[in-house]
Amino acid sequence: MSSQYSIVDDGVQASTANAEHLSHALSAFVRPLLSKRTLTLDVRLVQTFVATLHVLLQFRHRTNGLLLSELGGYLATPDHAPAGTKRLSNLLRSPKWSSQQIEQEVWLQADDRLTEREQAQEPALLMWDESVIEKPESIQLEGLCAVRSSKARRLKRIKPGYYNPPGGPPICVPGMHWLTLLLLGTSGRPTLAATNRGGPAGCVSAAVGTARDFGL
Repeated sequence: MSSQYSIVDDGVQASTANAEHLSHALSAFVRPLLSKRTLTLDVRLVQTFVATLHVLLQFRHRTNGLLLSELGGYLATPDHAPAGTKRLSNLLRSPKWSSQQIEQEVWLQADDRLTEREQAQEPALLMWDESVIEKPESIQLEGLCAVRSSKARRLKRIKPGYYNPPGGPPICVPGMHWLTLLLLGTSGRPTLAATNRGGPAGCVSAAVGTARDFGL
């Protein structure tokens, strides 16, 4: 892994203590999942999974943040980007795990946290966080639907010297509706309960079902 933006290497961050804390917090968050995945996945794939999460936190780029070739360079080093990309490809293509298993583990952690709050007689809140991801150049991705383009809305605003912007209805582009549910209490950190992406109807339906399962 390239050390320029590492959250684990010493001497390369403005705040080494904060970087170390973030690394430990990430490891603690995924430890329950890793303990189960280690039983079915090759150890090298588990290590790649953890390293990829670190890379996603380090390499924050709006356009190239999820390109395998770019992530591969951060996962290994820029000189060995093809090797890092191959490691990622092996992880994503492995038939021994799926995204549903991760969603289930996140659900179980939130359910345990809800039980703790109920036993402590603390109120629990389920926060609804909804956003839209625009993919204007994509047509084949799974879960795409029509979303209103916020970028197009900004470009249509009146600017000094240009007083006749195009009118008409809102511009829609391919994209995804992204909906996240967070379990909150009067104390402690928020707990991720579920995430849903795709069309607006499917996201809302899944989120409502999740809230009902929690009894909220």
